[in-house]
Order: sequence, then structure tokens, then C-alpha cells
Amino acid sequence: MDSKFPQTTTAQTTLNNHVTDLVISNFDNKLFISITQFGKVGSLVLVRRDVNLNEDSSPVYSIKSLLGKDQAEYHILARHLYERLQLKKQLLFGFALQSFEKKDLENIEEFICSSIKKINL
Repeated sequence: MDSKFPQTTTAQTTLNNHVTDLVISNFDNKLFISITQFGKVGSLVLVRRDVNLNEDSSPVYSIKSLLGKDQAEYHILARHLYERLQLKKQLLFGFALQSFEKKDLENIEEFICSSIKKINL
């Protein structure tokens, strides 16, 4: 049996006076990112890029809430991160955040992007 552990990295920072923990695990078929300011997994959202039969049109994404609240803000955050990372595999994104204000989300995204460099995607 040829199994190997997923490549994983962790990081912690303080954003807007809130301790923020990050876990990133790179599996064969998915990238798992969990970011929390509560010490919990929080809401889980799955994002994937669907097959686009018309090559001239913009990409089509499927976004599904798997756990927690099913809110538009969660879908927007997960999709934006997926696009920014230019992923080819699915993204399972877990987050439990104090604020969803634009500046806070920009800081969260920068923290994730700077930390993800430690993993071979």
C-alpha cells in the first residue's frame, strides 16, 4: 500500500486583534485550507472548476456549503480565494472568522497566500 501523508503547513498571526490559526493540507485531489479565529473548523465550503465546453466563455465554478451556514459571503470568499490561487484541483475551505469586512478579508487572503508558498501545489 503506497500511501503518503498530505503535505501540510500551519501558521498563526494576529489580524485585527484576533489570533488567527491557519492549516493548509495538500491532498492528491483537493487542497484543504482551514482558517479560524475561534479555534474551530467553522463552515466548510467546497469549490471546484467545472468542465467548460465553450472555450471562449469564462470559467464555471460549483460552490457548495458542506457544513455550517450557507451564506453568499462564504461562497464569494471561497471562490475568490480559489481563483486567486489558480487551482486545478478542488478546494475544501473551512473558516470561522470574527469579521467579513472587506479589509479583514483582504488581510486573511494575504495571510493564506503568503503561507501557501510553503506547499508544492
